[in-house]
Amino acid sequence: MINESSFAYSFFSLTRILRTILTQTANYEAKKLAPQETGVCMSEKLDLIETIAKQDNLSTFARIMGSSGANDVFGGDGSFTVFAPTNDAFSKIPEEKMNDLLNEDKQTRLKALLSYHILPGKVMAASLKSAKSVTGQEVMITDINGIKINASVLQARNLEATNGVVHGIDTVLKPPTPYGNKPIL
Repeated sequence: MINESSFAYSFFSLTRILRTILTQTANYEAKKLAPQETGVCMSEKLDLIETIAKQDNLSTFARIMGSSGANDVFGGDGSFTVFAPTNDAFSKIPEEKMNDLLNEDKQTRLKALLSYHILPGKVMAASLKSAKSVTGQEVMITDINGIKINASVLQARNLEATNGVVHGIDTVLKPPTPYGNKPIL
Protein backbone atom coordinates (compact mmCIF):
# COMPACT_ATOMS: atom_id res chain seq x y z
CA MET A 1 0.00 0.00 0.00
CA ILE A 2 1.32 3.48 -0.95
CA ASN A 3 1.07 6.12 1.71
CA GLU A 4 0.72 9.83 0.98
CA SER A 5 4.23 10.81 2.04
CA SER A 6 5.95 8.25 -0.25
CA PHE A 7 3.65 9.31 -3.13
CA ALA A 8 4.50 13.00 -2.57
CA TYR A 9 8.20 12.17 -2.35
CA SER A 10 8.03 10.19 -5.61
CA PHE A 11 6.11 12.96 -7.34
CA PHE A 12 8.62 15.64 -6.30
CA SER A 13 11.55 13.40 -7.22
CA LEU A 14 10.06 12.85 -10.65
CA THR A 15 9.52 16.60 -11.06
CA ARG A 16 13.14 17.29 -10.06
CA ILE A 17 14.41 14.66 -12.53
CA LEU A 18 12.28 16.10 -15.37
CA ARG A 19 13.47 19.64 -14.59
CA THR A 20 17.11 18.46 -14.72
CA ILE A 21 16.54 16.69 -18.05
CA LEU A 22 14.78 19.71 -19.56
CA THR A 23 17.47 22.10 -18.33
CA GLN A 24 20.27 19.93 -19.72
CA THR A 25 18.44 19.57 -23.05
CA ALA A 26 17.92 23.34 -23.27
CA ASN A 27 21.59 23.97 -22.47
CA TYR A 28 22.66 21.43 -25.10
CA GLU A 29 20.42 23.04 -27.75
CA ALA A 30 21.69 26.51 -26.84
CA LYS A 31 25.29 25.34 -27.27
CA LYS A 32 24.45 23.88 -30.72
CA LEU A 33 23.05 27.25 -31.82
CA ALA A 34 25.77 29.34 -30.21
CA PRO A 35 28.14 29.60 -33.21
CA GLN A 36 25.40 31.00 -35.46
CA GLU A 37 23.93 33.31 -32.87
CA THR A 38 27.05 34.63 -31.19
CA GLY A 39 29.68 34.07 -33.84
CA VAL A 40 33.32 33.16 -33.46
CA CYS A 41 34.83 33.83 -30.08
CA MET A 42 37.18 36.82 -30.15
CA SER A 43 39.69 34.90 -28.05
CA GLU A 44 40.49 32.81 -31.12
CA LYS A 45 42.15 35.93 -32.64
CA LEU A 46 41.15 35.26 -36.23
CA ASP A 47 41.02 38.08 -38.74
CA LEU A 48 38.21 38.45 -41.31
CA ILE A 49 39.94 36.37 -43.97
CA GLU A 50 40.57 33.51 -41.51
CA THR A 51 37.07 33.77 -40.01
CA ILE A 52 35.44 33.52 -43.45
CA ALA A 53 37.74 30.65 -44.50
CA LYS A 54 36.86 28.73 -41.33
CA GLN A 55 33.14 28.63 -42.24
CA ASP A 56 32.39 25.65 -44.50
CA ASN A 57 29.26 27.31 -45.93
CA LEU A 58 31.33 30.35 -47.03
CA SER A 59 34.08 28.44 -48.85
CA THR A 60 33.17 29.76 -52.32
CA PHE A 61 33.23 33.35 -51.05
CA ALA A 62 36.58 32.76 -49.30
CA ARG A 63 38.12 31.25 -52.44
CA ILE A 64 37.06 33.96 -54.88
CA MET A 65 37.86 36.78 -52.42
CA GLY A 66 41.46 35.52 -52.56
CA SER A 67 41.63 34.88 -56.30
CA SER A 68 40.14 38.28 -57.21
CA GLY A 69 42.32 40.25 -54.82
CA ALA A 70 39.27 41.57 -52.95
CA ASN A 71 40.96 40.49 -49.70
CA ASP A 72 43.29 43.47 -50.22
CA VAL A 73 40.51 45.68 -48.83
CA PHE A 74 41.27 44.26 -45.37
CA GLY A 75 44.94 45.21 -45.60
CA GLY A 76 44.36 48.76 -44.38
CA ASP A 77 43.66 50.02 -40.91
CA GLY A 78 40.21 49.87 -39.41
CA SER A 79 37.47 47.34 -39.10
CA PHE A 80 34.92 46.09 -41.61
CA THR A 81 31.51 44.47 -41.87
CA VAL A 82 31.32 41.70 -44.47
CA PHE A 83 28.09 40.34 -45.96
CA ALA A 84 29.35 36.95 -47.10
CA PRO A 85 27.13 35.04 -49.54
CA THR A 86 26.82 31.35 -48.73
CA ASN A 87 27.82 28.61 -51.15
CA ASP A 88 24.11 28.19 -51.96
CA ALA A 89 23.94 31.90 -52.83
CA PHE A 90 26.66 31.47 -55.45
CA SER A 91 24.87 28.45 -56.90
CA LYS A 92 21.99 30.81 -57.84
CA ILE A 93 24.26 32.64 -60.31
CA PRO A 94 24.10 31.11 -63.79
CA GLU A 95 27.25 29.10 -64.51
CA GLU A 96 28.01 31.08 -67.68
CA LYS A 97 27.90 34.40 -65.78
CA MET A 98 30.10 33.04 -62.99
CA ASN A 99 32.63 31.69 -65.51
CA ASP A 100 32.74 35.10 -67.22
CA LEU A 101 33.58 36.76 -63.91
CA LEU A 102 36.16 34.15 -62.93
CA ASN A 103 37.87 34.06 -66.34
CA GLU A 104 38.08 37.83 -66.82
CA ASP A 105 41.63 39.15 -67.01
CA LYS A 106 42.52 40.53 -63.54
CA GLN A 107 38.94 39.75 -62.38
CA THR A 108 38.13 43.47 -62.09
CA ARG A 109 34.34 43.05 -62.19
CA LEU A 110 34.47 40.17 -59.70
CA LYS A 111 36.57 42.25 -57.30
CA ALA A 112 34.09 45.14 -57.62
CA LEU A 113 31.18 42.76 -57.01
CA LEU A 114 32.78 41.26 -53.88
CA SER A 115 33.91 44.65 -52.56
CA TYR A 116 30.27 45.78 -52.65
CA HIS A 117 29.68 43.19 -49.88
CA ILE A 118 32.01 45.08 -47.49
CA LEU A 119 31.11 48.07 -45.29
CA PRO A 120 33.67 50.18 -43.47
CA GLY A 121 33.42 49.78 -39.68
CA LYS A 122 32.24 46.90 -37.51
CA VAL A 123 28.44 46.73 -37.32
CA MET A 124 26.73 43.96 -35.36
CA ALA A 125 23.41 42.63 -36.71
CA ALA A 126 21.25 44.47 -34.16
CA SER A 127 22.74 47.81 -35.28
CA LEU A 128 22.64 47.31 -39.06
CA LYS A 129 21.22 50.15 -41.15
CA SER A 130 21.61 51.28 -44.75
CA ALA A 131 25.12 52.50 -45.51
CA LYS A 132 27.69 52.86 -48.27
CA SER A 133 29.98 49.94 -49.03
CA VAL A 134 33.71 50.36 -49.54
CA THR A 135 32.89 50.90 -53.24
CA GLY A 136 30.86 54.00 -52.29
CA GLN A 137 27.58 52.42 -53.41
CA GLU A 138 24.52 52.26 -51.15
CA VAL A 139 23.62 48.97 -49.46
CA MET A 140 19.95 48.91 -48.38
CA ILE A 141 19.17 47.23 -45.07
CA THR A 142 15.64 46.58 -43.86
CA ASP A 143 14.23 44.78 -40.84
CA ILE A 144 10.73 43.75 -41.88
CA ASN A 145 10.10 40.04 -41.26
CA GLY A 146 13.82 39.56 -40.60
CA ILE A 147 16.93 41.51 -41.53
CA LYS A 148 17.52 41.82 -45.27
CA ILE A 149 20.44 43.31 -47.15
CA ASN A 150 19.20 44.45 -50.59
CA ALA A 151 16.45 41.80 -50.17
CA SER A 152 19.02 39.09 -49.34
CA VAL A 153 18.15 37.31 -46.09
CA LEU A 154 20.64 37.50 -43.23
CA GLN A 155 21.34 33.88 -42.27
CA ALA A 156 24.37 33.80 -39.99
CA ARG A 157 25.18 36.83 -37.94
CA ASN A 158 27.88 38.34 -35.79
CA LEU A 159 30.82 36.10 -36.69
CA GLU A 160 33.38 38.27 -34.96
CA ALA A 161 36.96 38.72 -36.12
CA THR A 162 39.84 40.83 -34.85
CA ASN A 163 39.27 43.38 -37.62
CA GLY A 164 35.49 43.28 -38.01
CA VAL A 165 32.43 41.08 -38.27
CA VAL A 166 30.93 38.71 -40.86
CA HIS A 167 27.24 38.15 -41.59
CA GLY A 168 26.19 35.29 -43.89
CA ILE A 169 23.55 36.06 -46.55
CA ASP A 170 21.49 33.88 -48.89
CA THR A 171 22.01 35.80 -52.15
CA VAL A 172 24.95 37.49 -53.85
CA LEU A 173 24.35 41.25 -53.69
CA LYS A 174 23.98 43.05 -57.00
CA PRO A 175 25.49 46.52 -56.93
CA PRO A 176 23.39 49.33 -58.38
CA THR A 177 24.25 49.94 -62.02
CA PRO A 178 24.76 53.51 -63.15
CA TYR A 179 22.61 54.37 -66.16
CA GLY A 180 24.22 53.17 -69.38
CA ASN A 181 26.66 50.74 -67.76
CA LYS A 182 26.44 46.98 -68.11
CA PRO A 183 25.41 45.27 -64.84
CA ILE A 184 27.99 43.02 -63.18
CA LEU A 185 25.40 40.30 -62.52
